[in-house]
Amino acid sequence: MNPITGLLSSLTGVPESTLRLVLTVILGYPVSTYYKKRFLSQASSSSTVEQRNQYILLSGLVLNFFFNGLSIYHSLLTVGLSWIICFVVGENMGDRKLAAAGVWIFNALYLLLGYYFMQTDDYDITWTMTQCILCLRMMGFAFDYYDGSQPQQTEQKKSAVALPLSFQSDTPLATLPDIQQFVAYSVFPTAFLVGPQFSFSLYSKWIQDDNSGLTIEQKEERDRAQTLYIWRCAILAVIYLGLQQTVGASYSTAYLLTKEYQSLCFIKRVLIFLVAGKFAFNKYIGIWLLTEGATTGFGISFEGNNEEGHASYGGLANALPSQYETATSIDHIIGSFNINTNLWSKYYVFKRLKFLGNKNASQFGTLAFLAIWHGFHPIYFITFLLEFLCVQCELILRKRLLPLVQTYTKKNDLLAHVWKAVAWFTCQATITYCVVGFELLNLGKAWSAYKSVYFFGHILLIIILAANQYLPKPRSAIKKAQ
Repeated sequence: MNPITGLLSSLTGVPESTLRLVLTVILGYPVSTYYKKRFLSQASSSSTVEQRNQYILLSGLVLNFFFNGLSIYHSLLTVGLSWIICFVVGENMGDRKLAAAGVWIFNALYLLLGYYFMQTDDYDITWTMTQCILCLRMMGFAFDYYDGSQPQQTEQKKSAVALPLSFQSDTPLATLPDIQQFVAYSVFPTAFLVGPQFSFSLYSKWIQDDNSGLTIEQKEERDRAQTLYIWRCAILAVIYLGLQQTVGASYSTAYLLTKEYQSLCFIKRVLIFLVAGKFAFNKYIGIWLLTEGATTGFGISFEGNNEEGHASYGGLANALPSQYETATSIDHIIGSFNINTNLWSKYYVFKRLKFLGNKNASQFGTLAFLAIWHGFHPIYFITFLLEFLCVQCELILRKRLLPLVQTYTKKNDLLAHVWKAVAWFTCQATITYCVVGFELLNLGKAWSAYKSVYFFGHILLIIILAANQYLPKPRSAIKKAQ
């Protein structure tokens, strides 16, 4: 236990692990502020780049130690051995493919063994939290290192357009970076705990950039945009986390297991069930926004100027609150929640499962990977299976209902708004229904909660899938088949 957060926990009543998590993220703000004042006023040179990297390395290790204590050795061991595997197998033996495989296997086994020994029936804020983030970072780096030896694949990536800041076309690594820079990247002060994920190439470009060549006006514009974006993230984070600690505490997923909840009428149980699922999401969005603000302070999330010519710092956003709150499809939710982990999965898993020859198979394989990455609890696999089935059902409903509904909504604006409201409610209800089991974690608890609402979501999925098999196909689908 951290003595600082232990004392605060005894004074406030907030769990020590939660305080340790939040304080570690908050400490990223002064760390990033000092970096900006100390280093971005200097012209870039080999010595200043080294100093910047050393600052990132030392501050990242300090924050990691603040969170993990002596358990920091897990991070140091996996980072060190991952680099050694690349150096020995990739550089000395000349087999980057084997090196990448070695890094993947080593980090996967280390994380899963950590889960095996540390996992309980509750969400535990331990060293495995940082380890799961580090595991993806090492795996992504291993693929980038391997891709650096594949010139044809590199050229193919360079031809891609509209790539995210976190994983752009220059991710393949022609050479293995020195270990000091590699460790600094691995323990980036505001990204080692809850993300975001991003490539080593982005870190390398950022650490060498000093904004030289900008006019005074341009620097002032960037500073203004950066400051506003930091405040935006911090304020939204406070709102989300504040609602979670007030309203969310009264309607938590744990409340779904109480006798008081079970005694309510069915309609009330369903509404509270969905509210509990909604607030289960809020804490993730809140902590990601808080982290994003600290990350923005370093300037690494700068993605150029927007259409209006203003500097944009949303390149490493892990949540898009406006898109999430107004989403009318599951695709919109996926694109606005845990963004960089989803991008990582798409870039390093989904696209590399192309050999399966089927998009659904690749998607299923990606979700299976993410379920395993979360841990051994069966509910992880059930939740990701639910997500897969929900996406399939949404596609079915879109094909069958949309052509019928559009004949009316195109002629009547009121009906169009009503349909959009129905789509919004259905989307939000679907996502919040699925996350309840994920949040309760224990299979028995999840069964009890879903049983209280008669598994209505599961039943609807079965009905939609069965109906699609036995009902006549829409005319448009029949014409395409012909």
